[in-house]
Amino acid sequence: MKQEFKKWLINQNSQYINDCGIETILSRVDDELSILQIATEEERIQLLEWLDQFIDNLTI
Repeated sequence: MKQEFKKWLINQNSQYINDCGIETILSRVDDELSILQIATEEERIQLLEWLDQFIDNLTI
């Protein structure tokens, strides 16, 4: 699932995502896309938004 999330992040073609760093973003989630404790509160908020969008995209 993490690989699919990585592809989704890349496909967003977002300067903000690129500035954050895709590998950095991915380092904050495990293979099942659970947010790891190392993520800051700000990162958690952003990750939840991206993960919601990613999951919504999977169901369309």
